Amino acid sequence: MVRKPIIALVGRPNVGKSTLFNRILGRKEAIVEDFPGVTRDRHYAESDHTGKAFVLVDTGGFDPEAEEGSMLALMKRQVELALEEADALVLVLDVREGPTATDEVIWDMLRRSNRKVYVAVNKVDNANLDPLVAEFYRMGIQELFPMTAERSTGVAELLDRMLADLDAPPLEDEVPDEDATGPIRIAIVGRPNVGKSTLANALLGQDRYLTSDVAGTTRDAIDTPFKDGDQEYLLIDTAGVRRRGKVAMGLERMSVARTMQAIARSHVCVLVIDASEGLTDQDKKLASLIMERGRGLVVVANKWDLLKGERAEEVRRELDDETTFFAFAPRIQTSALVGRNVAKILPTLKRVHANLFSRIATAELNRFWEEVVQTHPPHVTGAKSVRIRYIVQVQVNPPTILLFRGGTADVPATYLRFLQRELRRRYDFEGVPLILVPK
Repeated sequence: MVRKPIIALVGRPNVGKSTLFNRILGRKEAIVEDFPGVTRDRHYAESDHTGKAFVLVDTGGFDPEAEEGSMLALMKRQVELALEEADALVLVLDVREGPTATDEVIWDMLRRSNRKVYVAVNKVDNANLDPLVAEFYRMGIQELFPMTAERSTGVAELLDRMLADLDAPPLEDEVPDEDATGPIRIAIVGRPNVGKSTLANALLGQDRYLTSDVAGTTRDAIDTPFKDGDQEYLLIDTAGVRRRGKVAMGLERMSVARTMQAIARSHVCVLVIDASEGLTDQDKKLASLIMERGRGLVVVANKWDLLKGERAEEVRRELDDETTFFAFAPRIQTSALVGRNVAKILPTLKRVHANLFSRIATAELNRFWEEVVQTHPPHVTGAKSVRIRYIVQVQVNPPTILLFRGGTADVPATYLRFLQRELRRRYDFEGVPLILVPK
């Protein structure tokens, strides 16, 4: 699977970066207001243009002379982080304001970044402004892309050029294969400093990955093939994902976009959490992202050796209570540093991978329909009605079942959850999302 290029939008505050971000995506993803500094963090989104796939990053307004400690200084730092992971940069300028000293400083930084840089002159919304575009050539820029992000004028031309230069992969290449043979692709994900690289080294039996107590030591996603018996694996150790509001703090190095891509490329994700801290909101969001992508999920509660006495049982109860929406995922309590329970991980991953490609025989589904659906049909109030005519599994990775319905009402969400519970009770879907689609 070819990696999607990462394109970052940069520029001074209030030049129209978020408007361009939303225009490219075709939806309102970033907050847009008519005053500077609204976008303070990086926003990531996957997108496509003319059938080619890429990842788009919207950054905060960039003032290279911002004083240390100010909000603009924080924006400057998180933009610098975006520059580190981007394959291409789009400098957005405001034609109405003309070239500013800040624009020139930013341009000088960008062209020395060893990245492909494209310059978009925004807000060219009438022919009278065309002569003003030429003023930006005095900055030493060889090619300009005049546009109006608000009206979408000129945006397609910019995307055409960038995606051709970057050799972006076709969108269909991003669809995961349905071949259960070959290496099991594993993505190790989690917040910074929860022990992902230490766990990877423990699985491999060697110090393949740089480890440190400093959060964010791992910058990029690195693929490492290895074997356990006859089974081949491909291990992807990813940079930690942190709340976007904390991205700008300190010298933290991380690559959120590449972590997203590692999840997309994987079969099974190992979500590593810090048992000493318990389950955080960010851990839950990562679990949701993995499920939304249809990937297998194994939860590793690492640093379990730090829990003493009753605290271990207390954390175990808390995890039981707070992981209900992904209770299907097996959970392993480990200490990667000393190797505790690490040997349980690969057999669990292998089992979850097999479940990801599991297919229920038609005769079994017919029996399920007779014994469960017919006995406990969906119920809706009022004059509308709904019934399930028959069910069929249409794909694996993840297992997806179509429910052919009749009647005038939709299948209630509560009934879909009921069917999921019954299917999991009868068949082995441990560790994998089960997709039910009424049709």
